[in-house]
Amino acid sequence: MDNRKPLDSIERFSPAVRLGHWSHAISVVALLLTGLALVFRGFGATLGSEGLKFFQQIHHFMAYPFTCLTLLILVFGAPRATAEWLKECFTWTKSDWSFIRAYPAKFFGLKATLPEQGKYNAGQKLNSILTIIGFLIMIITGWPMLYPAKFSPTFVAWSRPIHSLGAMVLGAVLIGHAYLALLHPYSRESIQAMVKGRISMEYARSHHSLWIKALFDDKQRPPAV
Repeated sequence: MDNRKPLDSIERFSPAVRLGHWSHAISVVALLLTGLALVFRGFGATLGSEGLKFFQQIHHFMAYPFTCLTLLILVFGAPRATAEWLKECFTWTKSDWSFIRAYPAKFFGLKATLPEQGKYNAGQKLNSILTIIGFLIMIITGWPMLYPAKFSPTFVAWSRPIHSLGAMVLGAVLIGHAYLALLHPYSRESIQAMVKGRISMEYARSHHSLWIKALFDDKQRPPAV
């Protein structure tokens, strides 16, 4: 006889993963806001010369945690979870493509049946891939602007527009990610995973059923403690 109580929640992200996520999020937001003042003259003019200089210093300072801190946290604090995340994000199945096709209807509140998903649904995989690409573009183009004497003038000149374009793409990805995690009825419980580390079993079963099945290797018996 199994006397174990059914789980009412399950851990999705460890403290190290959450710390890595928030360190990246905070540095991106700080860089985007200070970068706006450096790119758009109207915004920069409202700050005045001293305010603009202060924003520039913050922008340059935040380049260091943006480049290094999250990587260090994930590599040394959660190496296995990071490897699994990368593997899953770059592994696309037929179910993932079906999710991408069906999700727009779900997003706008229309009736849609979404296929079963793993620990990361296809939308989260796409967000992760765009974030990784954006991260690399901002590093490759950002450091030459910070230390132009160490790079060729042509490379620095090309870095400026690409850096600005990359910032706009990252900003759009961030806004979409924040909306889905905080406000959208279908997915807003997911923020609990990045705040407390856990989500309800009901949410896990309905949104990440393949992950639950793989985790417990039993489709019939409910996970228990």
